[in-house]
Amino acid sequence: MTALVTGASGFVGCWLTATLAADGIPVVAQMRGAPSALFCRLGLVDHPQVTPVIDPDMTGAVARAAPDMVYHLAGFSQIGAAMQNPLTVYEANARTTWTLLEALRRHAPAARCVLASTDSLYGETGGQAVTEEAPLRAQGPYEISKHMAELAAVSFARTYGLPVTIARLGNVYGPGDANGARIIPGIAAAVRAGVPPQLRGGGRAVRALLNVMDCVAGLRLLVARAGEPGIAGTAFNLSGDPPMTTLEITQTALRAFGRPDLHPVITDDAPGETSVKISNADRLRALGWAPQISLSQGLAGVMADWGRDA
Repeated sequence: MTALVTGASGFVGCWLTATLAADGIPVVAQMRGAPSALFCRLGLVDHPQVTPVIDPDMTGAVARAAPDMVYHLAGFSQIGAAMQNPLTVYEANARTTWTLLEALRRHAPAARCVLASTDSLYGETGGQAVTEEAPLRAQGPYEISKHMAELAAVSFARTYGLPVTIARLGNVYGPGDANGARIIPGIAAAVRAGVPPQLRGGGRAVRALLNVMDCVAGLRLLVARAGEPGIAGTAFNLSGDPPMTTLEITQTALRAFGRPDLHPVITDDAPGETSVKISNADRLRALGWAPQISLSQGLAGVMADWGRDA
């Protein structure tokens, strides 16, 4: 039983690879460049169950790995940078996905696969957590590239019978996330520097955070059941609870990090607009998944991780 994890050097990919390896599952950890600091810190470079593969060639990775399960996490996730480089994001998210799916069709058609997508496809959700039946309002290059990847997955599942399913991830956080563009790493970086965090949009934007280990559990469940009727070719929201404004998240994090005195600097650069992007994960809950880590527990884990090199 071999797992192929694409984008294994990313934040979610590292924790997924570590969890699979800890359970004795051989993992082919595909990545485009040198292993990340988190990948190294988790001891995955020399782990007996992990084979790092530094090669963007999806076809070669599939052919060599002959996987039984595939977690497709590779892609371009920086929304701001995607606006400046649409060709790059289309290549990384869309073309890479159908290249992988075609490789699976030819070399490992029985491999169960989950594609990591995003619940940003729904756009503004109107103050409520939307289900998978909600209309998709993707507009920017990042969201459109993910929509294209999803369509390819649906096509390969329904046309060729590949056991592939889709996870629309919400806002994932946890130890070792070095992406300062995301809210929890940004707050953590400010606290460690002893300065107030910057909070845009008046602090009114609404998000729901999901701990990375709960995310990993959801991905593993979907792979295990990817070949079942009603799951193959179907999208599942993989998101946290409860929804909170970014101001509430910031205040909660500052208390958890022991610096409630660092009042956030709030700017209102989107007057009259409140960004509400939250999704309902009841479809996945019906399969037996549920978040196990509360926000307070998750933030304590982030803080405990500060003593290590991220």
